[in-house]
Amino acid sequence: MENKRLLYYFILGLIFTLSTSFSPSNYPKVPDSPVRLFYIQRSANTNTIVYDANLLPNGDFDKENPVSVYWLRYQEQGQKKELTWIQNFLAYGISARETNKENDFEAWIVSYKKKKLKIGFDKHKKPFAQLEINNKQAKLSHVFVKTEGSNLRPKVLYVEVFGKDLSTGDDIYEKIKP
Repeated sequence: MENKRLLYYFILGLIFTLSTSFSPSNYPKVPDSPVRLFYIQRSANTNTIVYDANLLPNGDFDKENPVSVYWLRYQEQGQKKELTWIQNFLAYGISARETNKENDFEAWIVSYKKKKLKIGFDKHKKPFAQLEINNKQAKLSHVFVKTEGSNLRPKVLYVEVFGKDLSTGDDIYEKIKP
């Protein structure tokens, strides 16, 4: 049991590492992409986890692996880097299952299964991730996680979620404090 607890804290440390020297306003801008679903930035550093639609040549989602997740390593040279096994299966990876509707998926980040995403296409055939933000359905843009504490046992101070209201097209924002 103690080993499971230690593994849990180790994984949390991988997910939310400590730093207070960065804020969302001085982060590098994540480049636009026609397959971009959303991205996550953390207070630990400017390295960013990116979630892109994984599309087949015919434009449909790859049913076996509908979302591609990777790092943009801004702390190095801005290169793209795959997640490690631990990051993919225990922290930042994404699980998805197709719904009864073609090219429509229910998805969740593996480390937080409570908040479900809907992955699909908008009316212009652009892939997007839908999430409830501030009690409204929204197109998810990005997430920022602010932490403090040690690398092994960080404390999440807050999570900021940004998107566009699906009804009005207005920017929408929610700050979640655990």
